Amino acid sequence: MARTESQKIVFQNQSHLVQKHFENCGICPNLIDICLGTDLMVRYATEGYSGELAGRFEAYEQYINEQYRGK
Repeated sequence: MARTESQKIVFQNQSHLVQKHFENCGICPNLIDICLGTDLMVRYATEGYSGELAGRFEAYEQYINEQYRGK
């Protein structure tokens, strides 16, 4: 699916934020986990807050903690 220029900018900005977040937390995720985080952030940037999206963020954070921190 072709993206508009605005969509490309949002995606790129959110990708950088996700990478910076992991860097600040001392986590070196695999590429798919960066992509999954980026998709969540793009949804948040374009759709705003929702209960459903908050649940997805919580599940993603739990997954990341289990995957990379063993919690």
